[in-house]
Amino acid sequence: MVKEFHELKPETQHILREIKKVPYGQVSSYRDIAVRAGLINGARQVARALHGLSENHQLPWWRIIRSDGTIGMHGEGRREQIRLLKLEGLEVTDSGKVKPKNDQK
Repeated sequence: MVKEFHELKPETQHILREIKKVPYGQVSSYRDIAVRAGLINGARQVARALHGLSENHQLPWWRIIRSDGTIGMHGEGRREQIRLLKLEGLEVTDSGKVKPKNDQK
């Protein structure tokens, strides 16, 4: 059963708000989203929210990466994430490392 935004736990609402704030062409880590949502050790909560709520709440899931700057997904999801990040102008190496725009030269 899909929950409406107002039916979600407050922590989950904070996570979704922070994910939606990540601008086009930029990335953020699971950990950074959690911290901004007020959850000091909440990176896994962010991952669960993305996994279960991305489609229904129109989250830019592809902009969320690991804190080491790499893509955490595998298989088809990984290929799709790389494709979407590249469409937004980000450089992604063959190993899945995302180079933020402000670091590109």
